[in-house]
Amino acid sequence: MGPLLGKNSYILWVLALVAATLLFVGGPDTYTLRSFRYIWGVGHLFCFALWAYLYVSWRSNQSFLRQILEVLLLAFVLGGLTELIQSQIGREAAWQDLGNDLIGGLLGVVFFAESRRTLVAWKLRLLRVPVLLIFLWSLLPVVKVIIDDTIAFRQFPLLSGFETPLETSRWSCSAKRIRDDTVSFSGGSSLRLDLTTQRYSGIGLKDFPRDWSAYRSVSLQVFNPDQEPLLLHFRIHDQYHSKHKNARNNVYSDRFNSSFKIVPGWNALQVSLAKVASAPKDRMLDLSRIAGMGVFVGKLTAPRTIYLDDVMLIP
Repeated sequence: MGPLLGKNSYILWVLALVAATLLFVGGPDTYTLRSFRYIWGVGHLFCFALWAYLYVSWRSNQSFLRQILEVLLLAFVLGGLTELIQSQIGREAAWQDLGNDLIGGLLGVVFFAESRRTLVAWKLRLLRVPVLLIFLWSLLPVVKVIIDDTIAFRQFPLLSGFETPLETSRWSCSAKRIRDDTVSFSGGSSLRLDLTTQRYSGIGLKDFPRDWSAYRSVSLQVFNPDQEPLLLHFRIHDQYHSKHKNARNNVYSDRFNSSFKIVPGWNALQVSLAKVASAPKDRMLDLSRIAGMGVFVGKLTAPRTIYLDDVMLIP
């Protein structure tokens, strides 16, 4: 076994220890800015790249191929154990994190291990290129989220106008959704929502600026392309509701709920935020910490389609 690096390498060992601690302590929650959540997630890449570098420096007497195999095995085992532990302490386990662990381990070996110099240049290049491409591909979702978060804060108090292709990522959906250029209330696009016959089918806004306390109401435009009206349910809840939903006896009465009859053509829906704030039975809904907003239908007898546009807050 090789030496544990030079005497000045203690900084790397401290960083490695800090990185290990942050896998289990601290970090963002569900309502932290989405960009920060994604950036934190790719920390696995850099964490395992550092660990891999320290490991192969310690195992410097092993061949380059042996180091790669050992690092991949250790990254898989340690990464799997990390996700298992995280799932038991209230944090989310994810296959993507395990994949980032493996990519990070490869980065640490093929770009920084001293043993890489034993390969001829073209072979090393042939190995590095796919690893680098996979690394860049794993960063692509982070770049997209940073771009859309920037757009979202510039648009605010418009929550979604669906004029940019990344806006649909702000929404979660139990129905098929697609940005549509054939129907729009303003601009050139709207969000087409294909509702299904399941018990509840709809869409929820999950990533957005969460302080609505300075605004008077929330509005959205809904287009019904059919001649038959549709009953559309509408809900808003805050972070308290989400965090305590399992402890409350009646979660329905702890959020804002309403319904609208959606007639053929465009329908302008508007809800007073004063009514939203006073909706919970035993408390005031916190408008400075909105957790989510959703529109959905009850069980339909046949699939239906609606279009959403200009979801915004009104001062």
